[in-house]
Amino acid sequence: IGNSHRGSLPSNFEIERAISSFYKTFVLDHNVILTEMRGTALTVMHWLIEFYPYLVGPVLEGTANTSTPIEIHVSSDVTEEVINTLQQRDVDLKIEERRLKLSKGLICLPTLIFFYQDYKVAITAFTLLQQHQHPKSKIQNCSMERMNIKSLADLLNQNPRPL
Repeated sequence: IGNSHRGSLPSNFEIERAISSFYKTFVLDHNVILTEMRGTALTVMHWLIEFYPYLVGPVLEGTANTSTPIEIHVSSDVTEEVINTLQQRDVDLKIEERRLKLSKGLICLPTLIFFYQDYKVAITAFTLLQQHQHPKSKIQNCSMERMNIKSLADLLNQNPRPL
């Protein structure tokens, strides 16, 4: 009858495409929100430039809404240096632990949570040895898409904020 091991449920990728389609169709200012969130991400990434920041997750993929955190990955063997850099900006940090899947299995990494320009920001700190290991995406079982500062700035310059 054509049933697969997951029955008739859609895959995570199909769900992600449906969310993206919904936003494009029914949320008229979705592109404005994405542009603002990406602009906020770029600002925070500039603060953390010495830690090789990358934008990841729904804000990059275009499926974020205003309650979705802006996810940024950084690399530093001393997480306290990242914390100090953020504290110099007077952000109120909360530290959590996030589990990510790398090629060698699951790892737990410190994640720094704060609000900036009305958006929740989540900074996950990798070690310098882990910086070139792309975590696996929860949506597809392949490497997570990442974008560096230059690519994000180029993307924002291609799609400037509407007036």
